[in-house]
Amino acid sequence: MIEIPLRGPGAGCGPVRIAGSRLWETLASIGQLSSHRGLAPWPYTHWERAARRSLTRADVTVPGWLVHLYQVRGGALPSFLLPVPSPAPDDRSPGDPVQDLAALRAVPPDRVREELDQWSPRGLPPALRPLYADPRERLAELCDFLPRYWRAALGPYAASLRSATEEDVLRRARVLATQGPEQLLAGLRGRVSRRGDVLRPHVGPSGRVAVPDASRLVLVPLLFGRGAPFFAVDPHGTVAVAYQAEGAAVLVGDVRPPGRRGGAPARGDGLEILLGRSRAGVVRGLVVPTTTSDLAAELGLAPSTVSEHLTALVAAGVARRRRAGVRVLYELDGPGVALLRHLDHRRRVNEPETETS
Repeated sequence: MIEIPLRGPGAGCGPVRIAGSRLWETLASIGQLSSHRGLAPWPYTHWERAARRSLTRADVTVPGWLVHLYQVRGGALPSFLLPVPSPAPDDRSPGDPVQDLAALRAVPPDRVREELDQWSPRGLPPALRPLYADPRERLAELCDFLPRYWRAALGPYAASLRSATEEDVLRRARVLATQGPEQLLAGLRGRVSRRGDVLRPHVGPSGRVAVPDASRLVLVPLLFGRGAPFFAVDPHGTVAVAYQAEGAAVLVGDVRPPGRRGGAPARGDGLEILLGRSRAGVVRGLVVPTTTSDLAAELGLAPSTVSEHLTALVAAGVARRRRAGVRVLYELDGPGVALLRHLDHRRRVNEPETETS
């Protein structure tokens, strides 16, 4: 466990910010592919299959040294690859990828070598020696690779990823504003805790990390956060820690139902057989939080029909309803996620991994 002494006035948590990062999300997804040679766990199974096919068609290959970095410390990455996200214009959307790539290109070679020496104190494995020998060239290679990888593996999910990340940031920001940083940290599934004047990100290697000023904390929501123990400290002492965002079910598969309407359920489609085609489409549409009108437009159904289905799904505990400002959002609850996992004919998925602290 990493322990970071909190400094600054009163040794409090200081300013806490929640900021998405397209670069961190992209690197986390690469880690997911690197960790699972076969079938990835739910909800990443369908995405992994589609991403591998798309990357093969686009002739995009992850640099070998990057794959090896994930393997050295169980999915963690050194800080030089994880620039602390800067605030987005509305402080909700993922940071500017162009700015992130510029920060990567500007990392001094001496910093790369220093962190690699700490990363592998018993000597670098052969796969990492090219990065050590010429950090500038390898980082330039990475900056050329990442946009191509994004287009092939994540581009089809861009809108869903953005929507789910924004909803998670809004939810956490509301907790921060109304209940304070302690309650916010308590809801991050064991990723960050605080005891006295010590901040403890439950990620990465063991040891006590000296940070000149850890009074600033940035929390980075990742849909690929499971198995991505990302933690970074910038030269000014700002600490950034990734956590698993809610809404990763958007990666289960296509949100849109089959184009046909009415008639018999699709052959072998347990979800449609049980619920009927339109209600099954509503369940699939709730993998990302949405409103009645947006879901009606997405599915091509009358708002009154969608409202009727949503009322039944909420009453059954399959979906939940919550207010976000002036909007009323609906999303799958736990039983709804399980229902989709076990009965959706479009994908086969594994059981979710057990979260460990």
